[in-house]
Amino acid sequence: FYRYTWHVQDKVDANNVAYTSGKLSLHTDYPALQYPPGIQFLHCLKQAETGGESEVVDGFHVCNKLKEQNPDAFNILTSTQIDFTDTGIDYCDFSLQSKQRIIELDQNGDLLKINFNNSTRDSILNIPAEKVQPFYSSLKEFVSIMNKPKNTFCFKLKPGQVVTFDNWRILHGRKSYQSGADVSRHLEGSYLDWDVVMSRLRALKTKLQTSN
Repeated sequence: FYRYTWHVQDKVDANNVAYTSGKLSLHTDYPALQYPPGIQFLHCLKQAETGGESEVVDGFHVCNKLKEQNPDAFNILTSTQIDFTDTGIDYCDFSLQSKQRIIELDQNGDLLKINFNNSTRDSILNIPAEKVQPFYSSLKEFVSIMNKPKNTFCFKLKPGQVVTFDNWRILHGRKSYQSGADVSRHLEGSYLDWDVVMSRLRALKTKLQTSN
């Protein structure tokens, strides 16, 4: 619904906060999908003169800190399924809906994936009433650790630079920037699933071993 690559720039009637010049809070992309994209690429084509710095946080580090400081909060975020939704029109109409845990563990209990995007977290919290306050308290502590300056790496992409990161682990955001009559900041992005990445790595490994 956004095609193979998509363009991040402010525009009129934006249906996504990314397509404005405002601040983008730290998040992972598309927890509203049943299988969020694994790898994200962002290619800087044009950069704003003022603002527009990128911010990234190691979500697994945040999870480990939360588990260390508040094991109950960690357990709540790894066990509570909440709704994410995203509806709009871009390349085509779309209406996405999924249930995800903010912190997802694998079958061994190890960290697997972060599902966090306040912009697409549904306004309906479909959990028992007695669990609502503990959930929000746990989420507040998770976000508080995430936003600590010592846990955040800030940088400003230059035209021609490409950044790629693990969307299951790295939370990313953007500072606000000044928008003018012309497009002042323009990034082109794309996603890859981990299956595609791992397939390519295995194929290249086999090819290299055969050639040697």
